Amino acid sequence: MTVDLVVQGGRVVTDGATFEADVVLDDGKVVSLVRDASRIAADRRLDARGRYVLPGLIDPHTHWGVFNLPDLDAFAQQCRSESASTLAGGVTTVMHCAMDRGPYLAHLPKKQAIVEREAGVDMVFYPALTSAEHVQEVDRLVKGGVTSFKLFLNGDAFYGLPEGLLYPALRTIFRAGGMPMVHCEWTPPALDLLVKELADQGRTDLKAWADARPNVLEVTAMERVFRLVEQLSGPVYVVHVSTREGPSVGKAARARGVEAYLETCPQYLALDYTLPSIQRLGKVKPPIRAPEDREALWEGILGGAIDTIGTDHCTLMLRAQKEGKGDIWTQQNGFTGTETMLPILLSEGVRRRGLSWERLVEITSSNAARIHRIPGKGSLRPGSDADLVLVDPKKEVTLSADRLHSACDFTLFEGWRVTGMPVSTVRAGTVVLEDGELRPGPRGKVLRTSVRRPPGSS
Repeated sequence: MTVDLVVQGGRVVTDGATFEADVVLDDGKVVSLVRDASRIAADRRLDARGRYVLPGLIDPHTHWGVFNLPDLDAFAQQCRSESASTLAGGVTTVMHCAMDRGPYLAHLPKKQAIVEREAGVDMVFYPALTSAEHVQEVDRLVKGGVTSFKLFLNGDAFYGLPEGLLYPALRTIFRAGGMPMVHCEWTPPALDLLVKELADQGRTDLKAWADARPNVLEVTAMERVFRLVEQLSGPVYVVHVSTREGPSVGKAARARGVEAYLETCPQYLALDYTLPSIQRLGKVKPPIRAPEDREALWEGILGGAIDTIGTDHCTLMLRAQKEGKGDIWTQQNGFTGTETMLPILLSEGVRRRGLSWERLVEITSSNAARIHRIPGKGSLRPGSDADLVLVDPKKEVTLSADRLHSACDFTLFEGWRVTGMPVSTVRAGTVVLEDGELRPGPRGKVLRTSVRRPPGSS
């Protein structure tokens, strides 16, 4: 028997352990992990000596085409460009937040068909519930393999969830066996007052944006949501935790028995609002905050309070669009981040703060696969999907938008010198990145996630 691929000579990190092994791949699956695969016949071999071999990363928080809704052609174009960027970053699976005013039962099949025609990565869809009609679709969506749902509590006119729908939306998701993914920013009328006061003072710096959306808004929203899910006996996944208080609020909820999961993002772990380089580019909801918030989030990573890393990758393409007139109050939110996620975590986490390789794998793949019930992902155990990334822990690179692969022409990490880089990526058993060079690969798949046991069921 001849297998498709052997990845040989690397240090494998999976399922809480690091060890030397060759990874044998065939027919899109991991066949075995063996000490020496030199006698196994293979169509090709990938040299992993001096490198760490990790499961393909999962980015559980992306927004492809969010600024082009409802343009499906733009989504198709971004499936091509952002797949390249994603694979170059060692990420083989993304979770995409679908947004639409109309019914998702009609909208999602169109996007799913585009993914399987144009994308080079696997994708899990999670719809944003913004209306009573969307909530009514949850049962049928779950039966079709869509089991995670976004709830925006930030008062946005387009995608924000009306206050009166929060409780029924949570209850409906739990009864169907799904997972709510909640954007926690409570935005009361006081927010308008804060914005007016700061604007009247002539404040347009990045800190002004954080001052307008203070930590207490995220903390209050988290506490409200945790109390609701505690009463409803369901799980909850809080996206992009940005505050120093966030990890302890999550830990307190878990101590009461709440099944609470926390995600944070590279921008909150590496940046703060004092940095001159991001003043015109760093606007996002929730805001990039103070150095003290950044360090507290790292404590949450290292101590286990934070479960996953997502990027909130938004495909706003042009720096000129982002900067606008330089007014923080009118600028667009968001930026890309999937391709730079692993280099930032390697440099700021593994190298600088002693993040273990096993913990790195937990927060970048295995926890997301477990929490969101993504089959075949997050592990290199036999039977898993043949997705993996080779990391050179010593490779030094200066990050720059012109060297990245996204269609976006800027990065918040412009000029950053990082140590540790993904150098080769294998997806579905095919080498799609080799020594930093992208190669053609198979089309992506839309992944159906599995249902959780509804509360009260046997």
